[in-house]
Amino acid sequence: MNRKTITLSLVLALVALVALPAVAGDHPSAPKPVTKTEVQTLTAKITAIDAAKRLITLTGPKGNSVTLEASAEVKRFSELKVGDEVTIKYTETFVARLAKPGEVAEASGTIARSEGAKPGGEAKAKATIVVTLLDVDPAVPSVTFKSPDGDVKTFHIKDKKNLEGFKAGDKVAITYGESLAIDVATPAKK
Repeated sequence: MNRKTITLSLVLALVALVALPAVAGDHPSAPKPVTKTEVQTLTAKITAIDAAKRLITLTGPKGNSVTLEASAEVKRFSELKVGDEVTIKYTETFVARLAKPGEVAEASGTIARSEGAKPGGEAKAKATIVVTLLDVDPAVPSVTFKSPDGDVKTFHIKDKKNLEGFKAGDKVAITYGESLAIDVATPAKK
């Protein structure tokens, strides 16, 4: 994950902050982290496989289809069969909190393969960026911040209570995490 991708993703994380209800802090000047997690689950059926091109067509319960290319990372591609059910769980997490002194941007990621009877696995990525709040305006409400790259952005806040405890000059650590888990199962015969 490059720095521009991290910056863009984490700017989106700040946008997510604007939709969250306020969280009271332990100390009036130190707000607790604001967290938002969204989970989406989709179950589809493998309706076609092109082994030569490593293409898999998935069809959802409403009949909508998508064809995906399996990269070389999909080691058990040959075990997939038309008719297999695929469950995909996508999770996004956003956290905004006051940064620790000296905290810097970081990114990490992992891929783990399932050891079960059918192919599957989970990929996780997490990135943190530290921005400087330049202005916190509860009247609008909005927040203006500067990224480590020097980009200055202003965002309107849906709930001004989310601004409580934050002030201009604060260093705010924004962490964006995502995971994608895929499980494959052969449907039971009726």
